[in-house]
Amino acid sequence: MKRLSFIVALALLVFSLVGCGNRNTTSSGPGDSNSDKNESKKDVVIFATTPDGGAFSAKDKDGKLVGFDIEIVETLAKKENLQVEWKEMKFNGIIPALQAKQIDGAAAAITIRDDRRKVTNFTDSYFESGLVLVTKKDSSIKSFEDLKGKTIVAKQGSSGLQKAQELAKKYDSNVKVLEDEPTLYMDVEAGGSNALVNDLPFVLDKMNSGTGNKLKMIGDKLTGEEYGIAISKDNEDLLNKFNKHLAEMKSNGEYDKMYKKYFGSN
Repeated sequence: MKRLSFIVALALLVFSLVGCGNRNTTSSGPGDSNSDKNESKKDVVIFATTPDGGAFSAKDKDGKLVGFDIEIVETLAKKENLQVEWKEMKFNGIIPALQAKQIDGAAAAITIRDDRRKVTNFTDSYFESGLVLVTKKDSSIKSFEDLKGKTIVAKQGSSGLQKAQELAKKYDSNVKVLEDEPTLYMDVEAGGSNALVNDLPFVLDKMNSGTGNKLKMIGDKLTGEEYGIAISKDNEDLLNKFNKHLAEMKSNGEYDKMYKKYFGSN
């Protein structure tokens, strides 16, 4: 009898686990007891982001994810009746998570690069960016040549780190690596590093917010870059659907309206 009870309990446990193993969410209309009527099933797509702050991805006072990246992904997903489940990650963990198929996609101001294309897909560009060199206003660094013997800091896993390494090699500088966006500015302001390399929109957001009034940019943009929404290699269908809707948003003015909401003008 005990053995029979054990088998029944085990069967119920397996059944419950199987029932939780899908990525579908079901929502029914109020007062509707008929599952064949007014029932809407949404497939869930898991996306990663890095809420470092700024206009792309951040948290509001209630802890909710907000920003240009968040809204554009959720808008594209909604057009396909998809529900987005967000996972917060360190920036340098996003590409490995895509490779390991732990997530379906990611939006974190990710620069489209050939090395990244080898392991993940990207949508068409949704934002034009570029890298800049930043120092303190009272820094002795006035040009790139002044970087000799200095320390340049950049974010781990970023295009900024690649450029910092190139500058260091060219001008005989040192490179320091940090994990988070805000710590780059804090490190330079505190004298831990002499300069930083980061994406122009993040730098402008920092300076325009009033919290970066001790900083200045050196020279012009170091690079011209484009951001794309990363989509896992095995999900061509989602990639094609996102590209289709992104193109429609750009042509019908929906993208411009969203852009102006976060960046003022296009």
